[in-house]
Amino acid sequence: MKVTVKDFNIEQIAESGQCFRWNKIGDMEYRGIIGRNVCEVKQTKDVVTVKGVSEEDFNNYFDIKRDYGKIKDFYSKDKILTEAIKYGDGIRILKQDKFETLISFIISANNNIPRIKKSVEAICLNFGKKIKDEFYTFPTPEDLSLATIEDLTRCGVGFRAKYIYNTCRDILNGFDLETVSKLPTTECKKELMKLMGVGPKVAECIMLYSMQKFDSFPVDVWIKRIMEELYIKKEVSNSEIGRIAQEKFPLCPGIVQQYLFFFGRENIK
Repeated sequence: MKVTVKDFNIEQIAESGQCFRWNKIGDMEYRGIIGRNVCEVKQTKDVVTVKGVSEEDFNNYFDIKRDYGKIKDFYSKDKILTEAIKYGDGIRILKQDKFETLISFIISANNNIPRIKKSVEAICLNFGKKIKDEFYTFPTPEDLSLATIEDLTRCGVGFRAKYIYNTCRDILNGFDLETVSKLPTTECKKELMKLMGVGPKVAECIMLYSMQKFDSFPVDVWIKRIMEELYIKKEVSNSEIGRIAQEKFPLCPGIVQQYLFFFGRENIK
């Protein structure tokens, strides 16, 4: 399947820190797992060749129907953000599986991307279902609940093993991610933070990267540094950064956050 897509760059999307199961296999070519499918995406300018998933699934996962051009135009008078958008002009926010995103971002706390990816793959290999060859699904809550804390520790998640262990049990005991995702953002965040290992930043990531709550604005060390250096000009709390972001970026602050994160991680020392 070949499609023409504007405001899309598979490399920027796969390397933007929002996903952990996409890997480079060639020049502007990546392979990832979407649900039970192995997906390959190769890009030449605006033409994207997709293998392994339907056009509908591709559109849904990569948020293709959203006009990112309008968002860019809205912020065209912000010189800092215009530069960040130019640097990462093909970034899109993925709509990932909610449970996978929950567990992946619990693992992400005080961690780095290579280690997160390694742990996620170990969990899939040990508790997911085989798709084909060396590819596995992300496990369901039922499957992952079979893992002991020791099993999870062997997957390289460290102190987060008990968080994952307890969160799986909360899910099986009735914590419904689908229901929670339909709550207003503030209430959704409060509910997610009831799960062990889910703090404010992890909750915001789950809401943005799997629930399409674009008013979320995750604040990690990079965003804190970027906002303080480029906008605020002084040190403030994470919660204050979130409040300022909501005022300064009224349209889709979560998408703005992704532009700033991608730009700042490479350009702010």
